[in-house]
Amino acid sequence: MSAIKKSPKDTVVLCLVDENGKLKGVSGVQPDGQPKTAEPTTKNQADFLVVDKNSNALENFFKNFLTQAKNPKHTGFYAFSVNTVERAGRFLENLIKEKPDDKVLAPYRVEPQAFLDAKQGKEVAQEPAGRFQPLDLNKVDWQKVDNLGVPPQALDSAFKSMLWGHKSPDLVDIKPTINGQEFPAQARVSLEAQPDGSIEPVIHPKQEKPDFDKPFMGVTFSKEDIDSFKQSGHGGRVFDLEKTPGGEKVPSLVSLDPKTNRFEAVALTDIRVGETLKGAKLSAEQQDGLRSGKAVWVEGMEQKTKNPGDEPKLMNRFVQFNAANKNFDFKFSPEQKQAYEEKKSAKQDAPQQEQRQSKGQKVGEVFVPRVLLGVKLSNEQFKSLTEGKATYIKDMERPQKQGEQKVEVTDAKGEKFNAYVKPSQEEGKLKFYKWNPDQAKKQGAEVKPAAESKTQVAVNNDGKTNEATKHSPEPLKKGQQQPTEKQAEKKEQKQSEKQGQSPAKPKKGKGLKM
Repeated sequence: MSAIKKSPKDTVVLCLVDENGKLKGVSGVQPDGQPKTAEPTTKNQADFLVVDKNSNALENFFKNFLTQAKNPKHTGFYAFSVNTVERAGRFLENLIKEKPDDKVLAPYRVEPQAFLDAKQGKEVAQEPAGRFQPLDLNKVDWQKVDNLGVPPQALDSAFKSMLWGHKSPDLVDIKPTINGQEFPAQARVSLEAQPDGSIEPVIHPKQEKPDFDKPFMGVTFSKEDIDSFKQSGHGGRVFDLEKTPGGEKVPSLVSLDPKTNRFEAVALTDIRVGETLKGAKLSAEQQDGLRSGKAVWVEGMEQKTKNPGDEPKLMNRFVQFNAANKNFDFKFSPEQKQAYEEKKSAKQDAPQQEQRQSKGQKVGEVFVPRVLLGVKLSNEQFKSLTEGKATYIKDMERPQKQGEQKVEVTDAKGEKFNAYVKPSQEEGKLKFYKWNPDQAKKQGAEVKPAAESKTQVAVNNDGKTNEATKHSPEPLKKGQQQPTEKQAEKKEQKQSEKQGQSPAKPKKGKGLKM
């Protein structure tokens, strides 16, 4: 258990996170041992259990609670100063919903038994503090935050980064008031600890472009430095900076903030480079490279996992310290960047590509449809045509709609036929062949139907006949060589009409007279 954390002020509001993941102020204890709660707003302040942490009221509350409560429906108690509780309740709400035990809440946790043990002088076991700890909201000078002229809600989403010593992720509109006059601007905002222990907001105003010619903390950048800043955003070496004009020089790394166009510096003494980074062991050479501001290639780093217990994926990246964000950058190699951009582009184009593929695809000057003359092409046929290959397609039919492509070998009487199809970039259309033009010796010969459709097209299109099809008024089907019985009857009827004779009527059989 964690020992109770001391607030900069003695007066605190006792809070808890309820079963719905919301921060609530505690106002007392119900008969069943459950705490009474209220929304953590200023208007409810009179209802809160506001106590001096050194008084007996808090001790009595915990004693009563521990005695009466059997199954508390919350995730623990938290102590916030009176002027912090409303803001904390608002901006921590989303974090609490996602992770009720998030370490951002740890500094404010109050364990009842640990509190009572500490009051009685007993030794309290403490959890080891992590290397990186969030800033304490109770120590923030909220009046100075308000003086920036930013609505509190506008900074709520940025506090997650700011609590870890980083700047707000994006620019915010500020209206600081100086001598009664407002000065609207855009800036990134950070929280920084002061010598007296308080935490104050610091603004980083945006300027139109970087000023490479102006000395930065006593250093004039060389051409190589400027090229490095433009290419990577980092100086790439150690700079001896002067915190005050003519003062002591401090070895530091310098980066360019792309959102504010201003230079930011971090002293080497404040940069921590361990023997491992994201699970990957760093050599002495890699550690020295990172400390000197260089981009270092590191392999086998672990990526964050979505679910606890999942095996982390490993990644290889160029790593470089970013003084503007006080953290490390992880950048792709040129080959990785190209592959990433191609994958990203393909993913963005996928819906459009899918839509294009459902209708067809233009290859050079030829449009290849998904449905060709009534035949829905298989994926293999479609792929073959888009690759410019001759493709054999069966059961095609003559187009009926105005504007559709006219094909020379289409059966004029609308019967289906088979043919080889191949895109012709020279003519900008699909061409149809009786043979496979990719294998035939005579390219460009007169287009004719496939062998199995030869008789069909000869009879239906060209009016040719043989003894079997002579005078047949019915069109032949695909692959048909002679008329059917029905077609033969119609043939005989047509012949009789041409000769001026009435069709022969069948003779009636004579019945028996009784």
